[in-house]
Amino acid sequence: MKKIFLSAFMALLCSTGFAQDVTKQVVNVEGFTYDNEFTASEVATVRRNVVNSLQNTKRIIVVDLTQQKSVENEKLNRQKATRMNDNHEVKDMVELNANFILKGALNSINTVSKTGKDVVSGGSYTYWESKLSYSITLIDPATGATASAKNYTSTATSRDGANASRNAAIEGSSNNMKKFIEECFPVKGTIVAIADGDSKKAKSVYINLGNDAGMTKGQKLAVYQVIDIAGEKSEKEIGTLTVKESMSATRSLCTVDKGGDIIVKAMATNAEITIKTRAKRGFLSDVF
Repeated sequence: MKKIFLSAFMALLCSTGFAQDVTKQVVNVEGFTYDNEFTASEVATVRRNVVNSLQNTKRIIVVDLTQQKSVENEKLNRQKATRMNDNHEVKDMVELNANFILKGALNSINTVSKTGKDVVSGGSYTYWESKLSYSITLIDPATGATASAKNYTSTATSRDGANASRNAAIEGSSNNMKKFIEECFPVKGTIVAIADGDSKKAKSVYINLGNDAGMTKGQKLAVYQVIDIAGEKSEKEIGTLTVKESMSATRSLCTVDKGGDIIVKAMATNAEITIKTRAKRGFLSDVF
């Protein structure tokens, strides 16, 4: 039987990857459902990973409805007190209207013992592997329709016992969120000038995204040229960038990793260019 703990937040169509400008989306985090095999602490950890990952992008306004409910309960208590004491002032709570709602569910977690071989000593050892399965569903609050549903797995191993591997799998849930955010909430901008290079190839460029869009050193971006195909506009990827320095609220300096020659040609012909944030590949997971 499932219990409701936290249900969730945000709904942008992951399948199409809607990009946003610097205007921040408001996401309501409600409650996850989970089976009895999970503890409240484990569910709270996964939830915290989700919320923190969203907040760390600085692109999203996260409304934690579990905390907001506590505030509302306090408000009701104060209203009762007011009826007993007219001198007690009650302040109305202002609630943010959500653009999106995310609902999550912890589906299962399995831990098995395995045997490995030590490459140095040649001996064998026992370790434990845990697999956490969970899902995130995005809801459009205006229609109630499901915008997207994603299933994720967090796997971890440990020689320190079953509990250690289980805890590591729970903590590792944040790794999937980074890719999820870039798929669902990419920030969209453009290249405003070439910072370094020549008439044949750009080595670094300035973009119109900065601190306000959560740009930090190491952020990866894809560069697209908008092309017209039979009267319909499409985006063709022509390069990739890495943020070298966020210089102001709306400016960052980026290194051109790929496509410097094509970018120069596109800018020389005043072609329409867009850039979108995306997760960069790290060891075992996607990272910012």
